[in-house]
Amino acid sequence: MKVCLQPASKLATFFVGLVLLTNTSITSAVKEEPKPLTSFSVTERAVVNETIYPNGTVVEINELTILVKSQLAVESESQADLPYNSTLSTLEVLEAYTITPAGEKIPVAANAIRTVEDDNSKGAAMFSDQKHKIIIFPKVTPGARTYYKTKLITHTPLMPGYFFARLNFSPSLEALSYEYNLSYPESLKLYTETKGVKQVRDEVIDGTRHVGYNYQNLQIKKKEQLQVSIGDFAPYIHISSFANQIEFAKAYEERIQGKMLVTPEVQKLADEITQGIKKESSQDTQKAQARAIYNWVTRNIRYVAIYLGDGGIIPHDVNSIIANRYGDCKDHNALLISLLAAKGIRASSALINSGQAYTLPQYPVISPFNHVITYIPQWDLYVDSTAEMAPFGVLPDDELDKPTLLTALAKIGHTPKPKKEDDYIVTGVTMGVMPNGEIIGKSHTMYLGSAAIEARYRYEGVDSSLSEGMVKNALSKFRQTGEGSIKTSDVYDLDKPFTSSTEFALDAIANVPGRGAITVPVGLAPGELMKIAYSRPPEKFENPYTCSSRIVREAYQIQFPKNVKVTKIPKDVNYKKGNIEYESAYVLKNNLVTIVRLLEVQRPGAVCPPEELQKWRDFYQVFIKDIRGQIFYE
Repeated sequence: MKVCLQPASKLATFFVGLVLLTNTSITSAVKEEPKPLTSFSVTERAVVNETIYPNGTVVEINELTILVKSQLAVESESQADLPYNSTLSTLEVLEAYTITPAGEKIPVAANAIRTVEDDNSKGAAMFSDQKHKIIIFPKVTPGARTYYKTKLITHTPLMPGYFFARLNFSPSLEALSYEYNLSYPESLKLYTETKGVKQVRDEVIDGTRHVGYNYQNLQIKKKEQLQVSIGDFAPYIHISSFANQIEFAKAYEERIQGKMLVTPEVQKLADEITQGIKKESSQDTQKAQARAIYNWVTRNIRYVAIYLGDGGIIPHDVNSIIANRYGDCKDHNALLISLLAAKGIRASSALINSGQAYTLPQYPVISPFNHVITYIPQWDLYVDSTAEMAPFGVLPDDELDKPTLLTALAKIGHTPKPKKEDDYIVTGVTMGVMPNGEIIGKSHTMYLGSAAIEARYRYEGVDSSLSEGMVKNALSKFRQTGEGSIKTSDVYDLDKPFTSSTEFALDAIANVPGRGAITVPVGLAPGELMKIAYSRPPEKFENPYTCSSRIVREAYQIQFPKNVKVTKIPKDVNYKKGNIEYESAYVLKNNLVTIVRLLEVQRPGAVCPPEELQKWRDFYQVFIKDIRGQIFYE
């Protein structure tokens, strides 16, 4: 996931994470009613007082008191991390201290409040004016309280005249009292949308409007596996000076238009990239040109996260991007749009979320937008040139079935819903069991659609010194030992299907000669069905969760040696229920066992309602028995 839209931070949106504690028992196999979750720490009191002044300056006074309830929270609560944009704002720590369980107040020393650069630990190159105030609290123990009070002054808005407030409250975080208060000129029109909070104030005094909201969460809920972003279902406060997303789209487009000009440098580069491309029709020619331009940007513009000025939402000019050969998502998109325009192909920026958010707020509050991709309206096609392994017109899974804001078209769009045919893996494996029980085999796999994106990333570097580690990891993933080799088609050739081929020798997994049984080995094949078998679904979900549509077809041939005789093979399986279909077939002939397994899953979209989980659980019980089915011999 690439995140490159980074707005000016509002401390109110950073609700300190609390670790959850559950009491479990293994003394009985009988299911018991789940006990209420207990947090390791709790927000005793949070107060955000925000004031918008007539000149556009915004001042935030934030106070936060955390009660540390467990030793397990001591390390995480011993310091506070407060991000802010150093170009647009200033942040001052007014007061910070620890109150010990005995009631002693210990101020935080001046040298324990530090300003640091943005974290670059995730590995991508990054240049950022996002900074962090780090407060290191003294003598934090269970029963202690930490407190800080800060002042954030935003002197330059993200866009002229634009104000937004965004507070999302996680159900998995305990909060005894959270207050948000906003004061602003009565003449300023603001639009507000809330959920799960209580409005406690709305009055005008001497030309200033004062609004206030309270939130409380006394019973926390466990964060669920695969759950969508809390912004899609949890309590929130959204306030914006824009009446709708379309207004924001127009304002954003106005800010970036000057960055995407078809300069002489752009025209020259576009002509060079598309030189010699000519098809039977002008439409086919333009699409081939668009593909070539996309491939060039993908391979030649190195992704570098750049969060400088304008809150990190405005791209650099295209000439500098061409000269430097690097840029973030905004720069990729700007250059791609300019190069396409040079060949007469219109395109638009498409703001999108590249995480787990699948809905848009009614009013623009920047979030959930954290990424920019490109939309080409004449083919109704989305492309993301920062996804360097994604072929032209194929999006990564985390960008499917999501709302977009098409800024040049001033409208809301939507990326395609997942189709099972667009995430397809087909594998063939041949194996021979040696007289001593060792297994020698080969595999060949073809990946289609988004499955190919993940596979290209996984096998990048397979022809280098990384290969030995890839083989070792692939074998250990399925609890196998042995040796082998992996070869693939060119991971960077996005115009051709991606394939992988392997040869392997597995150490003996069976008692040969003699009587015994084995499950179907994976060898060095991708083992997609086995991965699914290893991932047992949870008992239930309460929130919407991300789900996938895909096709996986695996065929195996296992030749047993003459010194043993295969006596029994698993029974065929044919499962079809709702949107899940699974078949497996087993054939024995002359000590050769042939296995074919086919899974097809087509979900209505990328997000499933909680009740959909039970359908998968029902299937899983049938599926896991089949995957564990054994071939008997003597």
